[in-house]
Amino acid sequence: MIPAPSSANSYDVVILGGGPAGTATALALKRRDPSCRVALVERSDYSSLRVGESLPPPAQALLRKLGVWETFLQRSPLESAGTRAAWGSPEMHENEFIFSPFGRGWHLDRRDFDSMLAREAERAGVSVFRRTQAHLIDQSAPWNIHLEGGDDASASCTITARFIVDATGRRSTFARSQGARPLVFDHLVGVVVFLKFAPEDRQLDTYTSVEACEHGWWYTAVLPCGDMAAIFMTDAALLGSMPWRTLDDWRTLTAMGPQTSKRIAKGQPLAKPSLHLAESRRLESCVGNDWLAVGDAACTLDPLSSQGVMKGLQSGIDASLAILSHLKGGSETLAAYDQQIAENYSRYLDGRAAYYGLEQRWPNSSFWKSRHEVVTLHPNEHLFAVSADAVSTPLKLSTRLSASELTVLAQACIQPRPAHQVLADFKTRSTRPCSDREVLLAMQALLAGGILSRN
Repeated sequence: MIPAPSSANSYDVVILGGGPAGTATALALKRRDPSCRVALVERSDYSSLRVGESLPPPAQALLRKLGVWETFLQRSPLESAGTRAAWGSPEMHENEFIFSPFGRGWHLDRRDFDSMLAREAERAGVSVFRRTQAHLIDQSAPWNIHLEGGDDASASCTITARFIVDATGRRSTFARSQGARPLVFDHLVGVVVFLKFAPEDRQLDTYTSVEACEHGWWYTAVLPCGDMAAIFMTDAALLGSMPWRTLDDWRTLTAMGPQTSKRIAKGQPLAKPSLHLAESRRLESCVGNDWLAVGDAACTLDPLSSQGVMKGLQSGIDASLAILSHLKGGSETLAAYDQQIAENYSRYLDGRAAYYGLEQRWPNSSFWKSRHEVVTLHPNEHLFAVSADAVSTPLKLSTRLSASELTVLAQACIQPRPAHQVLADFKTRSTRPCSDREVLLAMQALLAGGILSRN
């Protein structure tokens, strides 16, 4: 059991961010050790629009583990029949959830879902601060955190924490303030429009649909209220050359996805298109001195995986084990948590490359070429650095290696050497295990970026 903090404003764990990962961490901590004092700080009151998402059938086990399954069912979530994809061919192919041992999936109203988890955390004994901004006062544990309560200045106070959880989403605000650096693997963005349908035109089809096109792919999903989310996914650089900011421009983009265009034809947009970041990225390290990151703050997944919410729930459960062990004196638990995230993410990147590799209809499209991850470099091909200056500072390219690792790899080529020798030398010097494939792909990125050349 963890010794209780000495004052009402002292906590064992303070969680910054009240999305699925943050609330799952809070719930899991209280389920495992009710004596653990936990506070959760959320900037919003859960009333603003959040992009909806489908929850796959296996999420049921996680909701049961968190003790919120029955409450979730009481919210009458919209069941999802499965997924449908036009990927690798123009025809739609179905993957029905009826064949899943867990039953069907669900379409989420993220505002309602996230708010439900926060209320359940409160019921479990978590102190939940909504509409509250957190400002770190010092840089070491016990952490002193000043809270400012929205429009009500009287709600401001200072709390202390033995441990901090960064659940701030893609911003990774706290982790980055502690020096954590992100590894970015692509620059995917989504252009989102929500559509409303007349009662006679509402979609009875509850499949989540994905349709590939030359410069990206389309995603459409029905929301529990009967509206629909339609999202065009592409690279930020490609979007910069396309008109998309007006509804007329956005409608023009839908012509790239004929199946999508047909599905949304009778929908009336509720607002102008909005831009959302969707890149795959993870922190080089997700832990530090008395802190760790969870959910999207630790790593983000391509929306194609439909695993974002489920990954957040699972990472909160995993984090709770590491945190409680750490608070009780475990010396290696944070490092093990960090390693687990890195290994899981490597497997995710392999799966992502394999799935994108199934789409070969546009071989000259920069969007698809950048995701196919095909190793073309011959092991006997000689590589050399274009100049010493080019490899003297950390390099920033979208590869599986960090900026510092890329620099080491490029510096190994100051003198012309065959690729297999560079590979062996780098793996000997690397402080973490790297596969041959990810190092070879990094060499190809250095060649494409003009850092290395070949003879």
